[in-house]
Amino acid sequence: MTNIDIAIIYTLTILMKRNYVDTITINWHIVENCNYRCKFCFAKYENSQFETIERSTKNIDRLLQKIYRYFIGRYSAVRLNIAGGEPTLSTNLDYIIKKAHSIGFIVSIITNGSKLTSDFIEKSLPYLSMFAISVDSLNSETNQKIGRISRHKTLGKSELLRTMQKIKASNPLVKIKINTVVNNHNYDEYMGDFIASIKPYKWKIFQALSMGTDEVYCSQEKYETFLENHKDSAEHISGESNDEMRESYIMIDPYGRFYQNGSKTYEYSQSLLVSSVEQAFLSTGFDRDKYEARYA
Repeated sequence: MTNIDIAIIYTLTILMKRNYVDTITINWHIVENCNYRCKFCFAKYENSQFETIERSTKNIDRLLQKIYRYFIGRYSAVRLNIAGGEPTLSTNLDYIIKKAHSIGFIVSIITNGSKLTSDFIEKSLPYLSMFAISVDSLNSETNQKIGRISRHKTLGKSELLRTMQKIKASNPLVKIKINTVVNNHNYDEYMGDFIASIKPYKWKIFQALSMGTDEVYCSQEKYETFLENHKDSAEHISGESNDEMRESYIMIDPYGRFYQNGSKTYEYSQSLLVSSVEQAFLSTGFDRDKYEARYA
């Protein structure tokens, strides 16, 4: 066997062992609290004996280092997607973003956009690869019905567009993403013109998921109605039904526990403050095929 043959066999072996998706995405919901009260919100967690990780820079460091060391050995890159609740309510958000970036994470964030400040955009945006804003409706009355209101104020189209302009001006390379949760109040609303004006990297459209309740927040028919009404925005759309959402995300709650949404209630691992990443990760359900279908 020649050296060339050995090299080919070695290369094929490495390729066979590689994951189909070379970047793994970890969604860390750093806080549960939010200034909105969306009726279908899934960011509600069982209490833990530990305080929330984001309150302690020492615990933030421990959590991020453990996660990164575990997953970087299995993937080419690790993305940390910071979520909530509303993550901008955390006093340590800037620290989390910069610390994660310094460790080696690709860092992104999902926010409702209502608490963004010029100071945050200026200081933190250069460290972000993707900036996602949740927009469920452009209609004030619809937003009030959903619960997307704070101190009698909803976020309007003009404010959202100004925010997008500031974000693009601060970091022209950042990918803009819009998240929309289709529910009983907005399923017949048309948002195509708004999406066309922003031209996001991706428009993620979710079917509202009922967690901890028998109430149906969005039927399959209403979800498909929304998608059908936005066929003209198909180039931006990435849709997810309830079935596609279940057990297909890698999620960590504010207390540092992996958790999954396979049933009507969440399944939690031990906190990563006391458990190995592997033990905690494998203790909750995770559908790798669904995950890879999303990110491939």
